[in-house]
Amino acid sequence: MDFPPNLTYLIVFIFGLILGSFFNVLIHRVPKSIQSSKKESLFNAISFPKSYCPKCKKGLFITQNIPVISWLFLLGKCYFCKAKISIRYPLVELLSGLIFLFCFWQYGMTAEFFLWVLFFSILLILFFIDLETFLLPDCLTIPLILIGILKSLLYPFPIDPLNAIVGGLVGFFALFITNAIYKFWRGIDGFGFGDFKLLAGLGTWLGATLIIPIIVLGALVGLLSVGFLSCVGRRLNLQTMIPFGPALIAATLIIYFNPDILLFI
Repeated sequence: MDFPPNLTYLIVFIFGLILGSFFNVLIHRVPKSIQSSKKESLFNAISFPKSYCPKCKKGLFITQNIPVISWLFLLGKCYFCKAKISIRYPLVELLSGLIFLFCFWQYGMTAEFFLWVLFFSILLILFFIDLETFLLPDCLTIPLILIGILKSLLYPFPIDPLNAIVGGLVGFFALFITNAIYKFWRGIDGFGFGDFKLLAGLGTWLGATLIIPIIVLGALVGLLSVGFLSCVGRRLNLQTMIPFGPALIAATLIIYFNPDILLFI
């Protein structure tokens, strides 16, 4: 059955919103599963229990789980205990809808559409997990690497399989070596292994030539973020932990959507 073009885009956007609701579940539950002392599979940790308010623990009705609309209708508060619901929830849902919309606009309903949706969706989830918990879980970074190599085999644009593998290695070791030097100098890690794997994943998708620009621009984004936090009253010092994953992801998106910026890096 063929839908009118405008209706097709609307359906794709709504499907993205729905997936965004699931991404919020991953953002909330994957770190908890990693940090939990309970021995349970990641699948069980994600699947059970059903959606509930983290504050009062009451389960949510289907009508309270409608992407974006429920948050607006409830004025950003829990229906039961009136605790505030983070704006992250509707934001992730909207961004997910836009990811689906953009990829469909770019590639149509093709295999490339699904591959690039996976790429941007994983980055979206990693962005908020690292921002909130300082974690970049292997269950997301490793698939990012593997899917990047798979994409280069199926659709060798913008890079072929050899460049994808080289990009992954350069991405991993660029930060690994930088961290080793920093640790030798100051005696502590400046980056985590999650950052190494994230950059390796970006390398498999975008190639080795973009690794240094991503790091440089990511460092600039990080510095600007620190400056902003200082301006709004957040006390920071050399021991303050700042997640680098979101900065790397932001830098990647800036370069992806505005490649001309490479002329200035």
